[in-house]
Parts: sequence; C-alpha cells; structure tokens
Amino acid sequence: MKRFDPLIIFPTLFLLIMGSLQNSSYVSADMLNRHFFAMAIGGVGMVIFTFTKYKSFLRFRAIALYVLGIALLVLTFFIGHSVHGSRSWLSAGFIVFQPSEVAKFTTIVFLTYYLSKNYASRNSAGTIFFLALFSALPLFLVLKQPDLGTGLVFVFIAFIFLYFSQNISLLIFVSVTFAVLFTEILFFCVNPDALMRISSWGAIISALIYIFMRFLMHIKKAHIAAAVLFGLFFLSCFMSHRVASGFKDYQKNRILNFINPDRDTLNSGYHLSQSLIAIGSGKFKGKGYRRGTQARLGFLPGKYTDFMFASIAEEFGFTGSFLILAAYFILFSRMIKIAVMALDQQGTFLALSIFGVLFFQTFLNIGMTLGILPITGLPLPFLSYGGTATAVYLMMLGMVMNVDVTAKGY
Repeated sequence: MKRFDPLIIFPTLFLLIMGSLQNSSYVSADMLNRHFFAMAIGGVGMVIFTFTKYKSFLRFRAIALYVLGIALLVLTFFIGHSVHGSRSWLSAGFIVFQPSEVAKFTTIVFLTYYLSKNYASRNSAGTIFFLALFSALPLFLVLKQPDLGTGLVFVFIAFIFLYFSQNISLLIFVSVTFAVLFTEILFFCVNPDALMRISSWGAIISALIYIFMRFLMHIKKAHIAAAVLFGLFFLSCFMSHRVASGFKDYQKNRILNFINPDRDTLNSGYHLSQSLIAIGSGKFKGKGYRRGTQARLGFLPGKYTDFMFASIAEEFGFTGSFLILAAYFILFSRMIKIAVMALDQQGTFLALSIFGVLFFQTFLNIGMTLGILPITGLPLPFLSYGGTATAVYLMMLGMVMNVDVTAKGY
C-alpha cells in the first residue's frame, strides 16, 4: 500500500465519484456501464503502471508505444467514426475509444525517452529538429480529423519538452511567434477582409523604419533590414489569414463569441450563455443534487461532457465548485512535488509533463465554462463523461506514482 500515494488517490477518487454521480442522472444505462468499465480499465492500468519500473518501461516500450499511437491516429482516417464533425473515434467490438487520448500518453512517454537519451546534445539543431518532428506528427494527424481542442494539448506538450531542453532563447522565440500568430488569427477572424489593409500599414511602418535607420542611425544596409522585417510581417499575416479562413463556421463563432459573449446568445453563443446562467444560479450552496434546472431541463448543452463543471456549480454552488478546485489543487501540487523529488531526469520529465497536460486541460475546460477562454471541446479530467480519457488519465497517474515510489526505493 505504500506505493499508492493518498494525495494522488483520494483527490482522484473524489473527482471520479462526483463525475459518476452527475453522469448517473444524465446518461443512459448503457453509457453509464461504459463509463464504469473505463474506470475499471483505468484503475487496473494505474496499478500496473504503479508497479512497473518506469526506467525499464521507457527503455523497452517507448518507441513501440509512440508507433502505436501514430498508427491509431492514422487508422481514424480509414475506419474512424465521426462525432460532432470530427473523425476521431475507433471501435473494437463493443469498445469505442478515442486514439488521440491514447496518443497524448504515448507521445509523452516517447518524448521523455528521446530527450533524456539525447540530453547531452539537447541544444543541438538535430535534437531540436527531431523533438519538433516527433511532436508535430501527432499534432498534424489530430488537426486533420479535425480536432482543434486536442491539437492545442499537443502544442502544449511540445512547449513542455522545449522547456525541458533548456534552450531559453528558442523557447522565447517560439513563444513570441506563437503569441503573434495567435493574435493575428484572432484579428482575421473578426476582420476577414483586412489582409491588404494590414499589409499596407506594414509597408508604411517598414518605410518609416528604413528612414529612421538610414538617415538618423546612418546604417548603410537599412533597406535590407526593412525589407526583411516587412517580409516576415507579411508572411505571418498571410499564414494567419489562411488559418483563419480555413476555420469552420462553428470554430469562428467560438472565437467571436469569446471576444463578444453577447454577440449571439441564442445560437452560436448559446453554450456559453447557458453555462454562465447555470454557474450563477447555483449561488453559494447550489440548488441541490438533481435539482439543477438548466442542466436537468436540457438548457445546458454538454452537461456531462464539456460543461460538467457548470452542471456541478449549479447543483452544488460555490461550495461544490470550491471542493472540486481544492481536489485539483491537492492532486496537482502533489504531482509537482513528485516531479521535483524524482530520482532522475526521466522521472522529472515524465511526472511534470503528465501534470502539465492534466493541468492545461483542467484550466482550459473550467476557463471556457466561465467565459474567460474560448470554447475548445476538451473534457474535464476525471469528471467529464469520456471512457478513453478517464482510463488514460488514471494510467498516467499510475506512472506518476511509479516515479514517486522509485525515488523512495520501494
């Protein structure tokens, strides 16, 4: 029993119980059985990974698992099932699962193995290139499904391992570039016909930069610098415009509704408006279990998936929401401590990247239900209905506990 960390087990059990209580009154008996089956599979996987030495596991299984994750993602294009416009599900008999959730775990495992094996050359061009390549491959396949929300998780995984490489200059450059592109994409979603106007302003600013550098700073090759700056600016705008133009209508509406929540509350902004109503109506103590009107009467969409937090807030109020956040806080704090106290770099990379993924999804999900982040369609870990996600996340926690017991010498 010493192998099972109570600060991991008890918060997770609390979240699973709360999620199961909500799901039991929202979903059919068949769906509920699938939910419990996934929890059982995840529990068995957690025990197995807790007792499996992660060092030998990474050495002999990392490459095979990564290939398996990629193969499952590729299979979705041939025999996958579409749900909400995303071809992201596979079935094996009565088992229906989402390969992208499996790929999160397999990608983390493989990148941990690759970076730890090549840590001495972590700042070399070759290591950075292959780190980016191995991160980009599952990202590309997920975006082609298309599943933008899950794609963001893979982008975050890439950022985590770029941080582990300790190439601060590259990390800053990538972060700034990503922030600029993200801002431009938001701009072109709101102003789809502004590419030429923005390019004209860029040309004017580049000309002013040239005049300043050439005649005030007396730089002879100022025209080259100004031309390069304008070229980079136009290229980024062109790419951002293409990305924004390629968004489906519902994706654009999510962004526009995030910028202006009152824009279309009865149609494309209906999810967010009902989520805010549900959370606000819960007040301090909530309306009581199974007494939430927004969720029970069908006003709140996704009440057992994407907007599970809103349905809990309606029925259990601020008190229930606080307990949920407290459980996540205890769980995530313990995961960080395990990562810090790990025996080696592999343990630190593994535990910290798993923490990062679970925290990132929790932050995005709760943020979107509160209207402070765009709606992404990501489930809330251990609470939302979703068999594959629940099973995989429990297995991830087993791996984290294995890092802990290895450091303690059990």
